[in-house]
Amino acid sequence: MHCATARYHPINLLRTNPLVRMFSYHLAERGLSFCHRMKHDITSKLHFELDQEIVSERQVVYILVEARKLLEQQKTLGQFRAFKLSCDWAVHPKLRGPDSQMILRHFDAYETEHQNSGVTVAEFQLEPLHDFMTYTRFRAEFIEALSPHRVEVSRLSSNAFWQPFIQHYTSVIQDCPLEAIDNNTQLVSHVWGIAWPREKAEAIYPGKRVIQWNWMLKNSTKRKLVCALV
Repeated sequence: MHCATARYHPINLLRTNPLVRMFSYHLAERGLSFCHRMKHDITSKLHFELDQEIVSERQVVYILVEARKLLEQQKTLGQFRAFKLSCDWAVHPKLRGPDSQMILRHFDAYETEHQNSGVTVAEFQLEPLHDFMTYTRFRAEFIEALSPHRVEVSRLSSNAFWQPFIQHYTSVIQDCPLEAIDNNTQLVSHVWGIAWPREKAEAIYPGKRVIQWNWMLKNSTKRKLVCALV
């Protein structure tokens, strides 16, 4: 009796019914087809936008949103933390979270060495800190992330394209301070980055944009800062 009940259980009937199996197969096939079309649509948009001269903040935001959408669809966004952080910075009014904590750790490593040797930020040989402050890592991950998906990334490698892109990017993040607060560090408790207005940057550093990085030490109200030119 038990065997007969199991044999004719509705779930087993569904599993063995050829029409049900065929319908399930077509649903899966259509799902794969939809994902493929979605990827094709995104890559086509990226091809077009990356082939244009960058003249506006709108272009930068659109490219970042489409690139992020592609990586989320492909489930690879988490592999590119600097790229993800830079995308987040462009669309959130105030950025906090796990990815922003890595910036705090970079400054904590610098401050530890500074208190031991008096080294300046420019002299401090911590490659991740310099790469992030100058967007070197952002650019490298941008290229690496899109390359497997047949997106033409040669424009990102070109300084003629990248310079206006990153300068318009700094205008995008001008009103979006990146902020990291954490007590699990040795010396630094708070780091925040702010992009200068374009007019201010041009007046002091013609042709450049400026990201001002500020940090504070634990048990202190003194603010330290350094400016990164891009």
